[in-house]
Amino acid sequence: MGSMTNPSKFLFNIDFSEPEEPEVVAPPEPVIPMIPVAEHEQLLAKAKELAFEEGRVKALQDLQTKQETLLTAEVARLVDVVADVVKTLDGHQEAQEKDAISLAFLVARRLCAHLIARQPLAETVALVSECLGPLRRAPHLVIRIAEKDVDALKAQVDPIIHEKGFEGRLVILGEPDIGRGDCHIEWADGGIKRDRKALEGEIDTSIRAYLKARSGAKQTGKSDTSAEKDTDV
Repeated sequence: MGSMTNPSKFLFNIDFSEPEEPEVVAPPEPVIPMIPVAEHEQLLAKAKELAFEEGRVKALQDLQTKQETLLTAEVARLVDVVADVVKTLDGHQEAQEKDAISLAFLVARRLCAHLIARQPLAETVALVSECLGPLRRAPHLVIRIAEKDVDALKAQVDPIIHEKGFEGRLVILGEPDIGRGDCHIEWADGGIKRDRKALEGEIDTSIRAYLKARSGAKQTGKSDTSAEKDTDV
């Protein structure tokens, strides 16, 4: 006798009129481009080298601009000081004004010479320290100073070389025509010069120009006064 199967019950709870839900297909993941590690490191090294070179050139330009700005500011400051002295002597004769200005300039020069005699390498060491940072990969750096200060400068510069990570060759030369406190720093494509006599010459020229302009203004004022008196008469 054959086996009997149970008939399926009526499936009244299923709505065959509803559409089938569409199958959701996940979008493919984007393909991330890959390069070999060695090539990546090479490109990164080139980018770092280019960025460093750009930074080095910018730092050198900023350093030169800073030195020129400091020199200009110092000249302007001294001219202002002289101008203030002249204002206090406005009622005195022109000869007395010139004497006062000459005295102030003489005192400033002697004070500067005294400070340099006590610490002849202070400004040079500070300037070298500023240069070694942006120039740490320069092939060579030449420092020219007074002959008697060569050994002392070497002793003070050696720790700065290690601190700044300077990789090139540092040469310190004594020059008989360079005064104490002055220095010339030279590298492959530039240089910086600190010359106290040149600075004093610029200050002296500015003072002379100021006195000449002031004298001309006084003469013009006197001429205007005389003209007004003649008109009144």
